[in-house]
Amino acid sequence: MERDEELHALGGLLGDATRGHGRAVLISGAIASGKTALLEALSHHALDSGALHLAATGAKAERELQLGVVDQLFRSVPLPADQAAHIAEIVTVDALLPGESELESRTLRQPEAHRIHQICALLQDMSEKRPIVLTVDDTHFMDGSSWQVLLYLQRRIRSSRILMVLTTRQQQRHGHSPFHSEFARYPHERIRLRLLSERGVAALADHFLPPSGARQFASSLYVLSGGNPLLVKALLEDSSAGAAAEGGQQSAPDNAAFGHALVECLHRFEAPQRAVVHALAVLGDPASESLVSRLSGLTPAAVSQAMSNLNAVGIVAGDGFRHPLAANAILESLDATKRAGLHLRAAELLREDGAPAWEVASHLVQADRVDVDWAMDTLLDAAGQALSTDRQGLAMRCLTLALKGCPDDESRTAVHKALNQIEWRANPAVAARHLPQLYQAMREGRLAGRDAVGVVRHMFWAGSPQARTAFQEASAQLGSPVDAPVLAQLRLTHQWLYGVGHPVPGSSVADRDVPPIHELRTAGGSLWSRAEVVLAASVRTVEDRVVDEAERLLRSCRVGEDTLEVIAASVATLTTAGRLDRAAGWCDSLIQETQRCHARTWQALFTALSADIALRQGNVSAAAARAGHALRLLRVPGWGVVVGLPLSVLLAARTAMGDLEGAAETAQINVPAGMYATVFGPRYLLARARYGLAADRVLAAVSDLEQCGEMLRERNQDFPSLAPWRTELARANLAMGWEQTARQLLTEQGELPGGQCPHTRGGALRVLASASPLKQRPALLREAVDALQNSGDRLELAQALSDLSQVHHTLGEFRRARIMARRATQEAKASDAEEYLRPAQSAPVDGEPAESGGGCSATPTLSDAERRVATLAALGHTNREIGRQLYITVSTVEQHLTRVYRKLNVSGRSDLPAGLSLQQVPGAAARAR
Repeated sequence: MERDEELHALGGLLGDATRGHGRAVLISGAIASGKTALLEALSHHALDSGALHLAATGAKAERELQLGVVDQLFRSVPLPADQAAHIAEIVTVDALLPGESELESRTLRQPEAHRIHQICALLQDMSEKRPIVLTVDDTHFMDGSSWQVLLYLQRRIRSSRILMVLTTRQQQRHGHSPFHSEFARYPHERIRLRLLSERGVAALADHFLPPSGARQFASSLYVLSGGNPLLVKALLEDSSAGAAAEGGQQSAPDNAAFGHALVECLHRFEAPQRAVVHALAVLGDPASESLVSRLSGLTPAAVSQAMSNLNAVGIVAGDGFRHPLAANAILESLDATKRAGLHLRAAELLREDGAPAWEVASHLVQADRVDVDWAMDTLLDAAGQALSTDRQGLAMRCLTLALKGCPDDESRTAVHKALNQIEWRANPAVAARHLPQLYQAMREGRLAGRDAVGVVRHMFWAGSPQARTAFQEASAQLGSPVDAPVLAQLRLTHQWLYGVGHPVPGSSVADRDVPPIHELRTAGGSLWSRAEVVLAASVRTVEDRVVDEAERLLRSCRVGEDTLEVIAASVATLTTAGRLDRAAGWCDSLIQETQRCHARTWQALFTALSADIALRQGNVSAAAARAGHALRLLRVPGWGVVVGLPLSVLLAARTAMGDLEGAAETAQINVPAGMYATVFGPRYLLARARYGLAADRVLAAVSDLEQCGEMLRERNQDFPSLAPWRTELARANLAMGWEQTARQLLTEQGELPGGQCPHTRGGALRVLASASPLKQRPALLREAVDALQNSGDRLELAQALSDLSQVHHTLGEFRRARIMARRATQEAKASDAEEYLRPAQSAPVDGEPAESGGGCSATPTLSDAERRVATLAALGHTNREIGRQLYITVSTVEQHLTRVYRKLNVSGRSDLPAGLSLQQVPGAAARAR
């Protein structure tokens, strides 16, 4: 690419040589600028013209072999036997003696003049029969004796039929060898190869990528490569490989080819350039010339010259690498010992220059060295600086290295504590490895106060068998009035995980009487004591002052290690109180805050709380998506005993969506035994029971529900607002035909604290209606609708309206049935859950056959096609609209409707059962929309 002018010039010079006017040419250019490719193109042109091509390449490893390049030239083509024998006599390759310099060889051991004359005379004789193109690549590595031959030939080339073309590296400032200088004294042509322009890069990209991709990436390719052909081709190769892996769609390349090409360039550099490249890679961008000079061991002048050469090659721009992955590729090419030594030296130099501790420590980490006397202090200071700027990864690396150099138990405890806090934000399962050492330090008195409470909190989360004992021991140490906030934090952690009133063996702390909410504003108190009161009150009452205090707490603190339970408890209070929109808004802002500070554990927790809110709002698809995302952010082991929160939401959401296969997979996930002891245990059992009922595994569901109820009663936490297990147990009894037992369970639930909250009451009334005589159902369902309108759960409201529509239809009240059906569809649409509506199960009444899903018994006799047409007709669509949506003719629609009217024994579309639009065709409302 972009070498037409050079090829044209060489072609003209070959023509001159063919006519007896020999020429000498020196091609210079940066490393990998295309000098060899240009010689290859010339070779093809020479052969096509009938010329003889003699070729050789200088090599650093063969530089001491005198006449080595000349020997290559004659061996590059087959020659007659007599001629080859003559050449063998006059071209004898001889190595330099040990310790002998090339300059000494030039002055003391150069070939005899007559031998040089014989070699050149032979070449001229050969050219008489056939023009010769003689090319030597990389002459900066050519031996001195071969140079003497070529210089002798150059001085006599004008009257021969020889074109001699040599290539060499482009040298910045001084740096050419004496041989090149002597070559330049005599007549010759000079060709300087430039790197590719942006247009040339685009033209090259056309050969690798589709036209649209070539245009899109040309500019970035040029910036990253500087137009160096070798690097451009490598980047294009990576891009092509990425596109192939993605089935033709451009993807992020792995840059393997670019890394290899860069290292290939590195191997071609002289030692000073390699030293500068290594220093740049270790120090990163930007690095001062002074620092590069000290790390590389070169003078500032040598560094400046090396940087000029590197800029010319296209590897660096200014004082840094062009490609962001260049440094990593170069460092990976070094052996581990050399790389570690460079990083350690860089750390020493940066410390001498007063660089920030984190900058010095980053090199200590790369060197994996903590055996210098200042390393420990630097690593600990660096970890603090990294945390203050939300760089948890660097902080963890610094502390992990510091742990290797701790001189005593006290320093080891401090490092373990810091690592536990940092790693817990990313993955509590990883952080749990520090808990045994920290618990031992707590027992030995090396950790106390808030530090000890932090350990106990994490032990509770991890489900540690020693967590209860640690709780008691920490509580016993916090008897002073000044310790009250810390003790409140400890109690709040236990309360949030295990609930209000849950007894701790051997301790009276957790089951103490919580002050009533009306005393909170006058009593004051710390964040943790206020959150404790709010959380305890929320399970018994939905008073506005409870909600207001929860929001005051949320406004008064930011997400942090010490405020996590305060925030989680406050969000839980809003959720339990039915203030779902406000809770959802807080969760959204909290998730954004945790993303900014890279706290994956906190983000996962608030995402799970957001999923729980979506589930309570009836948006089951969003609930499933968010719960799944929470479990991807933090895998099951990282959740510890709190895994019951996202799993219960995911299980309940998938069940409500009718995704029983997905629900079964969720129910099969192994959970820690300690999870059942938390507040999330009963919720998980409740969700699993709902799945059991949906999957027609009634007995398994009953077992889970009875276990759930027993747990809650034992813990004094039997609040329906937390887990309305009696509603689901009533549903199970109804499925088994035990209507009286179902009604007793629902009545008992309504008398408990929290039993009259809108969501719990509405769901219970809906099931009670199914267990009651037909004529009593409308009133009960209207009460359910009224309650659910204030609950925020639009799917449950839609279910209640659907039940009411079916009851009105059964009673022959078709107009009312149609109104309720339309309202049900509207509510389901609002929560994007139309296809998830489920009919209620009803008990038989006197003189009434058992209902199939609460609908018309004649409906199942409709064919699928008839049912689809009837569904859309019941929703008010005209025959023409139905035909367009189902891709059938109006005549076919009319025929289906005629058969539907006859089967259902109705006179027209106004009498069609409203329940058709909600239960007979899954997703029908969505298709109608």
